[in-house]
Amino acid sequence: MGALFQNSFYVVNNLNAILYGVELVLYFMTIRQIYINKHKTRMDKFLVVFSTILLVLNTIYWTTQSYFGQQMWVVHADYPGGMDAYLNDNVAVWYQTWGSAAVMVSNLMADALMMYRLYVIWDNRLVVILPALIWLGSLGSCLGLLYESGRPDGNYFAGIATKFGTAWNSLVFSFNVIVTSLICGRIIYIGRRLGPMSDEGTKAYTGAVAIIVESALPFTLGSMIYVITYGIGSDIAVAFSGYSMFTAISPQLIALRVLTRRAWRKESTSALITTINFSDRTNVTTATQGAGGPKNEYELDKPQAGDASSSMHKSSVHTKTVAELVV
Repeated sequence: MGALFQNSFYVVNNLNAILYGVELVLYFMTIRQIYINKHKTRMDKFLVVFSTILLVLNTIYWTTQSYFGQQMWVVHADYPGGMDAYLNDNVAVWYQTWGSAAVMVSNLMADALMMYRLYVIWDNRLVVILPALIWLGSLGSCLGLLYESGRPDGNYFAGIATKFGTAWNSLVFSFNVIVTSLICGRIIYIGRRLGPMSDEGTKAYTGAVAIIVESALPFTLGSMIYVITYGIGSDIAVAFSGYSMFTAISPQLIALRVLTRRAWRKESTSALITTINFSDRTNVTTATQGAGGPKNEYELDKPQAGDASSSMHKSSVHTKTVAELVV
């Protein structure tokens, strides 16, 4: 460990302080929203408890990191051998292990929530099988990392701990890439298929903000940079470990969208797919009649000739129903 590591650690501590402030603001916005909502669902209550646990874990992680920096740079500034010697001798101190455990549990909780959101948006249990297997692998590797880095003479950044660390971070990164891609792809697909039937209501659930929040995109991008720098053994990797703060921020954003009734739920997916099928069926029957083709089974549901405006009206009404179903 050299000057680059020390500077990176200093930078990330300041960055974490900023991100912790963001987390606090989002958390209190969530609490405020739960009091505003007149009709509270079980999911609302669960998300408040979930958000509170994440905040506590995030607080433990941030305070232990900051406290260790204070001890290394201020309290023990005259430590024999300097800051690097203090780091090597105390990197496995109990509160550092506590902080590492907190961020690992936070990460596992955030990924579990993302699996649920993936299921909600796809409305299909099969789609979560691969992410679930990766999640179990990350659980095993983080336990190994915690043991190796927390035992006497252990070091998070050296020895066997780095192998567990690389495995854990790689699995976390793989999980988030897969889940983020599936969620983004699903939202983009539905948004494009809705096409002209979309109004301001439905666009709120298929637009850029929905994609970024629902897929936890900032967390995925941050983990990508960290995994690359950590994997090559660069001292600057610690500067990008601030992405860990998004294990609380990203789920908090999702919770806030749920509470403000702007997030997806299972009924939303079914309703939107029904809208797409309705649109496709209308287009097929219109094209067939316009070409003078034979009657088909779909014409039973189709308005009479000259009633194109009626068909458009049905689509509009159905889209409004969809918007109302999205929570």
